[in-house]
Amino acid sequence: MEKSNCALIKLVVGVLKKAVFSSLEKAGSGLFAVVERMENHHRRKMTVANRKLSIFDNFEQLSNAAAEELAKLIENRIIVHERFSLALSGGSTPGRLYEILAEEPYKQSIPWRKVDLFWVDERCVNPDDDESNYRLVKELLLRKIEIPEENIHRIKGELSPEIAAAQYKRELINYFGEDSTDFDLVILGFGKDGHTGSLFPGSTEIHDHDSLVLTSEVSYDGRPSKRVTLGLLALKQARHVFVLASGKAKAEITRLVLVQNDRELPISLVSPEYGELFWMIDKEAAGLLPKDFLD
Repeated sequence: MEKSNCALIKLVVGVLKKAVFSSLEKAGSGLFAVVERMENHHRRKMTVANRKLSIFDNFEQLSNAAAEELAKLIENRIIVHERFSLALSGGSTPGRLYEILAEEPYKQSIPWRKVDLFWVDERCVNPDDDESNYRLVKELLLRKIEIPEENIHRIKGELSPEIAAAQYKRELINYFGEDSTDFDLVILGFGKDGHTGSLFPGSTEIHDHDSLVLTSEVSYDGRPSKRVTLGLLALKQARHVFVLASGKAKAEITRLVLVQNDRELPISLVSPEYGELFWMIDKEAAGLLPKDFLD
């Protein structure tokens, strides 16, 4: 009888053990799932930690906000440093910003004599060529403001790509020194393929994290293929970076970068190591972003 009772007790205990462990296992898996979701959410937040996203009603509002923010950065920087280094991009989106900067109040309020202008990239053409990024800035901004000639540090696209790149690298080192090319502000746009500057998807240049200046050769929209561009090293050392985007044509790339973090796209590789990254886009460019992301 005692043996039978012992066997019965062991059986009951065994069943209870299985039930308890099964419950714990299920609870644990649920707990692990919650923790995993929290970690994924945290990782997502971390990827945008140094990025500030602002969405504007339209392109004009975006451009005016960028001009206002740029003017504030210049004002704050020259108080302590006396100079402000600004790297400019070509393209229609930054172009409207340059037009606004050439108008009042910025034409007079910005101390242009203390601003040094550089270029993110340049096509290998003469400076008066329609495809020249220097010419774009000259027509929209330089000829309308009072800025000393020595403050203009253009990429000499009329030279061979290799010589132009070497000279521009020397120009940067002479200005910034050997240790860091820390532009106070870099203004970027991006193409429908996700390129920025003259860093294009699938190119060897997007895997080069050690060069200040690079040459590239690519066919895009039927424009001159030989180019000189700042490398990712220079972009990542910047104190501030503005990424400007407008229109429905930029919506898919915006989604791939901000939501998917697609590392195949050059614009997604631009993230200052110690500086701040400002994405300034209009509602059309933000059209494919999920609602929870915007919240």
